[in-house]
Amino acid sequence: MGVSNRLSSTSACVVLVVLAFGSFGPCNAHITYMEPRNPLKGSPPPPGSPWPMPQSYAASPNLYELRPDSFHFNSNIDDCDIISKAFVRYRKLIFIQESVPSPSCHPRLRSLNVDLTEKADCTYPQHGMDESYALTIDSKLRQATLRSNSPWGVLRGLETFSQLVYIDENTNHYFINESSVWDWPRFGFRGIHLDTARHFLPMKTLKRNLEAMSYNKFNVFHWHIVDDQSWPYQMKVFPNLTNSAYHPKLIYSQENVQEIIEFARERGIRVIPEVDTPGHSQALGKVFPDILTACYNPNGREGSRYPHFSAHEILDPTQDNTYNVVKKILQEVNATFPDNYMHLGMDEVYYDCWQSNPEIGKFMKAHNMTSASRLEQFYVKRTLDNVKAFGAKYMIWQDPLDNNVRPAPDTIIEVWRSTNGTWRRNLEQAVRHGYQVVLSAPWYLNYIQYGADWVKYYTVNPTDFKATDEEKKLVIGGEACMWGEFVDATNVISRYWPRASSVAERLWSASYVNDPEEAKWRLDEQRCRMIRRGIPAEPIMNGYCGSYDWDM
Repeated sequence: MGVSNRLSSTSACVVLVVLAFGSFGPCNAHITYMEPRNPLKGSPPPPGSPWPMPQSYAASPNLYELRPDSFHFNSNIDDCDIISKAFVRYRKLIFIQESVPSPSCHPRLRSLNVDLTEKADCTYPQHGMDESYALTIDSKLRQATLRSNSPWGVLRGLETFSQLVYIDENTNHYFINESSVWDWPRFGFRGIHLDTARHFLPMKTLKRNLEAMSYNKFNVFHWHIVDDQSWPYQMKVFPNLTNSAYHPKLIYSQENVQEIIEFARERGIRVIPEVDTPGHSQALGKVFPDILTACYNPNGREGSRYPHFSAHEILDPTQDNTYNVVKKILQEVNATFPDNYMHLGMDEVYYDCWQSNPEIGKFMKAHNMTSASRLEQFYVKRTLDNVKAFGAKYMIWQDPLDNNVRPAPDTIIEVWRSTNGTWRRNLEQAVRHGYQVVLSAPWYLNYIQYGADWVKYYTVNPTDFKATDEEKKLVIGGEACMWGEFVDATNVISRYWPRASSVAERLWSASYVNDPEEAKWRLDEQRCRMIRRGIPAEPIMNGYCGSYDWDM
């Protein structure tokens, strides 16, 4: 990369710049071929290339030095803790080295001025929040400015600014190029799903994942907090539910939950809890066995009939107490989590169990229900009505829709099924019924395979299905999922990242930013950037991350 004459006033400075650019690549990220006969395509990007790629981004060769002893953040808002805490956090992320080098011959950038253009709502991020921002590093004014309408946009802009800064490991100088960024997300819902029921995940693991999310501009933590295997969520209304936890110490207390919500808020991340019913309820049923469906074998006795159903797994939709228990649980969840939405699950309801139960058969006959889908409709409607009554909004998995059940029109449907690539047809079905949709089907990252599987995640286009333009607008985003059968604190972060980073760019950047040959270089830079920040992100191919590898 060339350097302007104005910034290269002495031959010594020219030598310094040439040596520096020759010695440090982007975040010291270096990937190489898998085999000599298969050389890499493309070329490394300039130092400080951002991920995900902004909607509009331009950089010139004009160079500034940032110094830890003189650089500071300014803001026109002094009463928003989200911004003030972000300043402290990003200063540490930018100036990763504690030592202060001797000055270089480049002009200094002494501050980033943050201008919040509207009255700040610094409470909690919500669905539909404004995350747009404009960032300029101006050589004429010799200053950097970040403008946004909201603190959430400020957070996204600070992340981009931090990525534009790069370090010369030989001299420990920090540099940034003159740049102009106009940016906003392509999709408003960009989620990361974690399952803490099949394996308990410690608080530090959840926080580390939230940090990685913020580095990739994800904005929703979908917390699948309970399931058949365990109930690690401590509740006030039914404190004995944690009897279904794996161990008395493997529990998220009320204080733990609030700590995660606050940690996420400071990073502009919503926390959407999931309590899945009427299926996946075995842990709930250990405390409330009377509200589970008693399943019957063909011989007329209670018991399992694998693989069609287990003996006690699905709630009994014919009992009033089922709805009383579920309502009290969801009321407390709604009061605890500040997000307007909760995830109600409603996937994988096995009709064979319901149909095997003679009492349920009598109920269906008395209510003129000619199919199990009508019974499921009964459960879905009654549960959604209860949730709506205490002011919450909801999203569910796609399964009721597959079963010809019609949830309330304001339901967000999450499309997760993708047998033989059927997620497109599932999207078509959902939007043609007028539902808003979140796509996760092609992004189940718990499925692993040898090689660069991030490419298949990166090349997914959430609007690549047959629908009108208006129907495609109902796709509000997507999320990467990590189910917990084979991950725990030892491997969940490295298995998620940087594979989830490919989903991040798919959901944030423009649709035409979709070339994996170009992206692999920036993704490797992002991976090394995360390594430097303490995220043990796995490699995408052969190579190294400079001196960061030494301290991993």
